[in-house]
Amino acid sequence: MYVYDKANELAKALSESEEYKSYKAAKGKVEKDSRAKDMVNDFKKKQFELQAMQLSGQKPDESKLNQIQSLYQVIVLNPDIAGYLQAELRFNQMFSDIYNIIGKAVELDMDFLQPENK
Repeated sequence: MYVYDKANELAKALSESEEYKSYKAAKGKVEKDSRAKDMVNDFKKKQFELQAMQLSGQKPDESKLNQIQSLYQVIVLNPDIAGYLQAELRFNQMFSDIYNIIGKAVELDMDFLQPENK
């Protein structure tokens, strides 16, 4: 089907993008260092738990927020981790932009992604 062909073309373009190549290279550096990999995994786990709390309507306590912020400040002192997190952010931003482009083209209801006007 034509749509799937285009999806495969998009997947290929994504895998050939500079954002993805930078992300993969940075991830490879972190994965070679077991200590750095463990630190990133610990940070991401805590970040995920915080986001899950927020999505379920719970307000995380101040100590949990401070813990994650402190952990972030420590792990980004490692240049490989800092580079990895920056590359991941750039790739995720590109991915999000593409999702929004597709969503607008097929008129998906994505108003929930827009900031609230109060």
